[in-house]
Amino acid sequence: MTTKTKILIAAVLAVVAATAVGFALAPANDRVTVGEILLAPLTSPVRVVRDQNGMPYIFAASLDDALVAQGFVTGQDRLFQVEVAKRAATGRLAEVFGAGDDDVVLNLDREARVIGFHRLAKRQATLLAPDVRNRLDAYLTGLNAYITERVATYPVEFKLAGFSPEPWTVDELLALAFYLGWGSAANFDAELIAHRVIQKIGSDAFAEIAPLVVNPDAATEPVAIGVPTAAERWRGQTARLQAWTDDGIRQFGIGGSNNWAVSGAKAGQTAAIVTNDPHLDSRNLPGPWYPIGLITPELRVVGVSAGLPGVTIGRNKYVAFGVTNAYADAVDLYAETIDPDDASRYLEGTVSVPFTTTTELIRIADTAVSGGIREESLQVRATRRGPVITDYDPALANGAVLSMRWASAEYMGAELGVDRLMSARNIDDALAAIEDTRIVSLNFVVGDVEGRIARRASGVAPIRLRGDGMAPFPVRDSVDNWGGRIPANQMPGEISPSRGWTGSANHFTAPQDFPYVYTSYASPDYRYRRIRELLGATASTADALWSAQYDTLNVFARDTAPLFVDALVTADSEELRDVATILSQWNFQDTAEQIAPTLFQEIVRQLAQQTFEDELGREVTAVYLSSWYVWQQRFDAMLQSGTSEWFDDKRTSSVEDLPMLIRRAAWLAIERLTETYGSDRSSWRWGDVHQIGFSGPLRRSGFVGRMTGNRDVPMAGSGETLLRALYPYDEPFTVKWFASLRMTADLNDPDKVRAVLPGGAVGRTFHQHLNDQLEPWADADAAVYWWFSDQAIEANATATLTLQPE
Repeated sequence: MTTKTKILIAAVLAVVAATAVGFALAPANDRVTVGEILLAPLTSPVRVVRDQNGMPYIFAASLDDALVAQGFVTGQDRLFQVEVAKRAATGRLAEVFGAGDDDVVLNLDREARVIGFHRLAKRQATLLAPDVRNRLDAYLTGLNAYITERVATYPVEFKLAGFSPEPWTVDELLALAFYLGWGSAANFDAELIAHRVIQKIGSDAFAEIAPLVVNPDAATEPVAIGVPTAAERWRGQTARLQAWTDDGIRQFGIGGSNNWAVSGAKAGQTAAIVTNDPHLDSRNLPGPWYPIGLITPELRVVGVSAGLPGVTIGRNKYVAFGVTNAYADAVDLYAETIDPDDASRYLEGTVSVPFTTTTELIRIADTAVSGGIREESLQVRATRRGPVITDYDPALANGAVLSMRWASAEYMGAELGVDRLMSARNIDDALAAIEDTRIVSLNFVVGDVEGRIARRASGVAPIRLRGDGMAPFPVRDSVDNWGGRIPANQMPGEISPSRGWTGSANHFTAPQDFPYVYTSYASPDYRYRRIRELLGATASTADALWSAQYDTLNVFARDTAPLFVDALVTADSEELRDVATILSQWNFQDTAEQIAPTLFQEIVRQLAQQTFEDELGREVTAVYLSSWYVWQQRFDAMLQSGTSEWFDDKRTSSVEDLPMLIRRAAWLAIERLTETYGSDRSSWRWGDVHQIGFSGPLRRSGFVGRMTGNRDVPMAGSGETLLRALYPYDEPFTVKWFASLRMTADLNDPDKVRAVLPGGAVGRTFHQHLNDQLEPWADADAAVYWWFSDQAIEANATATLTLQPE
């Protein structure tokens, strides 16, 4: 037998063995879904009916029992996921996973401790109204019952990771809520970017490339951020940021989402239709959203949650609701000055004020020390405005002191708000719940069975008396630059618009006459402009609204690619003229089989870098371009104008213009694509280079990863299309942000909601429902449903479990 044959046989045996292990572990990593289980906290029996996709529908005699059961089945299906999320929110990841390479895990814990999600949660818990506290307690009663009583059915991930789950407290559940809300707190990262750019080129030059935020429905001209805003001019107060350094910028995340609601009249029916596809980094299976149905004599709701009780996106008998990130600027950074005579104090003008301090003890798994655990004591300082965020990472400002103020933490209330949305009976009830939602800043769209629709931004945004929130605010005196909060019922939104639809796509939603500084950070307007085109031109059937989520027309490319063609068609190089031909024949659809999207995206990347690098330098350019929402709309405006001093390369003696820079960028694009994907341009097809790498809970690579859920999915769409598939600027074309859910809730349909996840319902390795929705998620024509009526649920039932009270 030859060596080659032996290797082949060994490989085959390894595959067989791994497959056998997979089949053996699959039932071992399951939970009980048929028969009966004793769940003592219940007051009456509860039925848990599961459908073809493993989604549970809970039939209970009361909402309290339904929430107890929701906590229990969340433990069954998502225990490892929610336990890790709890540890992330409370700064306890390193306790079980160690510090990580370059302290990556430990730094997450430091950040969570300094921001203080757990401290905020303790304060919030003391304010809760009794009925709100009761709902949280009911949910945790069920989750903790699973943790304490069903040890033998824990997910195998706990054994492999070497730790066990712990019962939850209300404080920890609220810490998770604040942790999730922090992701919607707008421009914390963008302020650090602005700070770094200003340090390099100064405030006046930064104003030329600072973000633009555009509301296509209202603005006659975009709102320029980084220069005095209308609100500042009215108050006669301006502030200019002092220049100082920042060497700690990392690649920043960008969420997103699309949603729209169509009135019954526009749909040609009685009731409204709501569509939503929230864009998140959902590469880790089974995804962030847990699908569930809750059915009681008073309530019938189906949808998804994110580890919290109730339903956040979905429908009940009367109302459907969906969300996008509103990016209301709820966070400001402040440049503090240490008292030179006493480092335990800071200055507000000439007044010396003591820091308040909190000691956080972080436990870190470490096999190199006795007992396997070492401890780190972290001193967290706070000013009157909030915690000193540079205490967890001094490199963020290279020794400067930045404090952070978060409006959601400052303006707590007795209600959580969003937990009442699932019980709304019309859009008025829904708006009341949204206006009481303070922790998270979202654009909610709602529709009801009467055919009415509405949109309203939730969360808390401050009324800024000085500054526009784009860059850290220099503390020069003791005068507060916030003057309260924007009233909840005045947050951007609309009720029953005459055009028959409303929607959002993370764009700037404040109207032109909005009297407050709402945000300096929002998505470019391309997706919203496409929503407006589609809803204005097509029939508003449920099927058409569903299909719009898969739309690949790139509005940015439609505006910009002709500029590239004009510059390249007359080039001396045949290769550049070939690129012009490809782009000129393109229909601006970012489909997987075309080469044009790849060329366009790479030319844009190279052109942006060539535009800014001579003034900013390579390092600061990378910082500036790390957030698409900071620069893309501004860069688009520069391209459309055609002239800008920024197009001239200051490193050369000649004067460059935009066509010259486009030709240079096209050459650089060809070079990078050839080096990365080869000279055969057929290998440059968009779907071949533009992909999502999904991974299972074990996150292993190679064959083991494939066996445990990993999948690579070619993607159409881009960051500019409704079929969202956005990649980090410095990692082309690795898709990171995309639809974590697709839903169209037609309130005229009594039986079902069309919805699909890019993963599945169950977060257990080897489980059939870990990633079984991935293929239909990628297929616009596939039909996957959440069932709604009793008849539909029973007709599609595959398993029934009865939870019995003691």
